[in-house]
Amino acid sequence: MSDKVINQMPVKTWNWLKMNEVHIDIPDDMCDVAPIVIHGDEEDGLREMPFVFKNGSSTGGKVDISVDEGKNQIILMDFKAENGDSGDGFAAVDVNITLEKSSELTLVQVHRLSDKFVMTNTIRADIGERADFHLIQVFLRGAKTYVDVEAKLSKRKSALHIDTGYLTTDDRLLDINYNALHSGAKSTSDIDVSGVMCDRSKKNFRGTIDFRLGADQAKGNEIENVLVMDPDVVNKTIPIILCEEEDVEGNHGATIGRLNDDMVYYMRSRGLDDETIREMMKVAPIDAVLRRIPDRAREFRDRIRNEEGLTDEQ
Repeated sequence: MSDKVINQMPVKTWNWLKMNEVHIDIPDDMCDVAPIVIHGDEEDGLREMPFVFKNGSSTGGKVDISVDEGKNQIILMDFKAENGDSGDGFAAVDVNITLEKSSELTLVQVHRLSDKFVMTNTIRADIGERADFHLIQVFLRGAKTYVDVEAKLSKRKSALHIDTGYLTTDDRLLDINYNALHSGAKSTSDIDVSGVMCDRSKKNFRGTIDFRLGADQAKGNEIENVLVMDPDVVNKTIPIILCEEEDVEGNHGATIGRLNDDMVYYMRSRGLDDETIREMMKVAPIDAVLRRIPDRAREFRDRIRNEEGLTDEQ
């Protein structure tokens, strides 16, 4: 095993919070597969990329994505274990993105590895003038999942949108680090994270909006909403705004709460038992984020919802 430092915060906080960075063990027998190169040079492109990791494997992969000027692409990534919920192993996927002027990319990632899989997922995006990067991430399973996203908004009116939904259960760990680097005039970022925590699970979220010199009239917003279902969960959230420019607008916040008694009473009055109410609340943020997948990819969206039991009948 070799030690690697990931998910580093741009500025340090109290050490006792254990949020400044993460140390993970990288297996010595990592097998790196050939890089995947995607060149988005067509109108309204759509590509699905299933990632199925073998049981007991330690696999590393890289994906390079570029989208030509004025083009619109949707890329769908589904991370699963070969043996379903019984597989174990280590997976690392690094994604590098370049968006040319006035291009658009929607990247959807669904994490549903087994309860014994550890995964690191790094995304680096360079967003061009008037280009728009929309990242949709859904976290359903995985023993330990580490996500590190850095987007460079260095051009005029470059835009970043992140929609994230998560469900943590049992003893799982989800560790997220989002960093929006604004240096382009009138650049914008919106980070919206919602999740439900159950059992003894742990979740760390770092969300940074960094207004650097040149980011005149830039705007950034980030919000996280956490529903805590059980008393033994460990939730850590650190929203950060850094500023070197004067004429910018930044907003951040987090809400953490439990099931509202009035809501539970109302749902009981409609004939729902406590078990059904709990299950409905657990999957609500996940379903809401999945519904943000564009209609052009509705076949993928509907398949994920059906396989995860998120049917409209519920």
